[in-house]
Amino acid sequence: MDRTLTDLLAMDATARRFGCGLNPRLRAAIEADLRYPSRAAAAPPRPAAMAGPLPANVTRLVDRSPLPERKKA
Repeated sequence: MDRTLTDLLAMDATARRFGCGLNPRLRAAIEADLRYPSRAAAAPPRPAAMAGPLPANVTRLVDRSPLPERKKA
């Protein structure tokens, strides 16, 4: 997603030379999103903490078994 937003800002810089471009508030929001990525908001979960009992409102997702290979006709 970062690459897409960076490309969008680059296209906006080119378009501004011709008198058009992104809404300034949208441009500021995209720049802010690139400066503060959500992956930096919290530490990654530890496997030991995820193995214990969960709260009542949480459902544990089960691992799916691999799909069998399709047989050729």
